[in-house]
Amino acid sequence: MKKLCQTAILVLLAAFFGYSVTAQTNTADFKPSGNIVMQVFGYSKADLNAASPNFAFGIGRAHFGYNYNFTPQLSAALIVDAAGRTTTLGNGFVTDQYGYQTPLTTTGKEGSYYTAFLKFAYIQWKANDWARLQIGGILQNHYITQEKFWGYRYLYETFQDRYYGMASGDYGAIGYFNLSPKLNVDIAITNGEGIRSNQATDGKIKYAVGIDFIPVKNWHNRLYYENNTITKTQGINNQHLISFFSGWQILDNFRVGIDLNYRINNQQVSGRNLGGGSIFAAFGFQSKWEIFTRYDRLLSNKISRLMIVDWNYRNDGSALITGIQYEPVKTVQLALSYQGWRKASQEGTNKDYVFLSTEFKL
Repeated sequence: MKKLCQTAILVLLAAFFGYSVTAQTNTADFKPSGNIVMQVFGYSKADLNAASPNFAFGIGRAHFGYNYNFTPQLSAALIVDAAGRTTTLGNGFVTDQYGYQTPLTTTGKEGSYYTAFLKFAYIQWKANDWARLQIGGILQNHYITQEKFWGYRYLYETFQDRYYGMASGDYGAIGYFNLSPKLNVDIAITNGEGIRSNQATDGKIKYAVGIDFIPVKNWHNRLYYENNTITKTQGINNQHLISFFSGWQILDNFRVGIDLNYRINNQQVSGRNLGGGSIFAAFGFQSKWEIFTRYDRLLSNKISRLMIVDWNYRNDGSALITGIQYEPVKTVQLALSYQGWRKASQEGTNKDYVFLSTEFKL
């Protein structure tokens, strides 16, 4: 699979640069221009399981930036996130009560709540009508299709984002190829460690390939594979992700989707696989209102029959998200939702929350 992924990348990049030489664009009437980017998520929540009233308020995202078009082919984007989170975790191991060790290979990231950090900073070259390339701190395309179709990122992340903690941005390059009205391909080579970490000393990278197939109007399917490499040490191996998404806009005001994922060697630990999926639906009415519901299931494998419990048994479970959204204008959304979690084992904690979530953007 790795060799196939690398071969696909080389072939498509060769085609990209070959065809870009012949691209012709009329620039006589073009004027360089740009636009401001702003997106802010806010929330307040109530814990329904608390013994006494328990409320919380916060900002989930605060993106600010600028897009600028230098020529019809060349543009750039720079976006910061002022809703950062502190992370100081370093390398090491965590041992549970049964003696099983989980290696931690996370790079420390200093900061505090609402520390601003660079989220995206890339240059885009549009070679022709069917090929474009982004280089720098790019937006990865692992779950963006699902996120757009789901439409409620401001109140609940898509499966990969929520349960795998996959960063939306990374350093590297990504190419988009619109091969036909029904078939699109994207390929990426990145650090594999997210936008807040520099390249590791071992120099390993992540390869990714995505295929979008739209057989008929309003039915979008996507198959995605990535291979996140790392230095081969005991108990550590390449991490692979395979995902499939299918979304159908049945009517102008009704859509359904399914998002399936399977990660092999989760967190680069050999033999630990984590998978599951989401199924969701949304129905709009009276132009400004929409009701939505979603069900998630997270499952892990059992490494050995001799193990008393699965390695991820405390975290396996299912989620239910349901609510109603009001959109007074196209750039503002308000949603009242219930968000619940049900554990799959005797240990762990069931959760029940009511959220009031907001989003405004430019």
